[in-house]
Amino acid sequence: MRTVFSLLLAALMLCPLVQGQKSRTAQQQQLQKLMSRVDVQVPENDARSIQSQTYRELKLRWSDSTKSTTELKTEAQTQAPRVSVLDDKKRSGALPRQRSLELAPTLTFIAAVDSTNKLRWWSIVPDPRLVRAETQTPTGELRRQDYYVSNVTLVVAFPDDPEIATLRFYHPVWNGTDFDLRPLAVVPTR
Repeated sequence: MRTVFSLLLAALMLCPLVQGQKSRTAQQQQLQKLMSRVDVQVPENDARSIQSQTYRELKLRWSDSTKSTTELKTEAQTQAPRVSVLDDKKRSGALPRQRSLELAPTLTFIAAVDSTNKLRWWSIVPDPRLVRAETQTPTGELRRQDYYVSNVTLVVAFPDDPEIATLRFYHPVWNGTDFDLRPLAVVPTR
């Protein structure tokens, strides 16, 4: 009886490990499919496996030069924004790991890419340009409206990896069956 209990306990302990490996493999395949559409290669090893004890923090100014500073738009811009680096700091510590590759139109996908178009790291963050408003209709219902701010300042933290040449920003767009990544901006990191 004790042996059966020990075997059952061992199986229960290994089950999450096997399930976690399947999940990572599925996520890796999803990432490869997604990035192949924007001509970025995803290496077989996990692109987020870089675990340095330092990271970089870029403070960026994102501006749509055709709009005034305070103007709100109901759709994301279609032209490339001007992005400038305001500050670049090296910090101690490790970055948190992103657990899933769940995209939405309200998010921004950031890819850290080397000079040969290979993915070194990625992250998904709330779109810093997005502002939500809720207004009441004449019938009393709340109606949500999303607006995009023309000029924002944002901070992006990424591994302190000398191989990273650019940060590429993408807007996830639903195509009816899956998400595509629409390029927004490229920021050199060297």
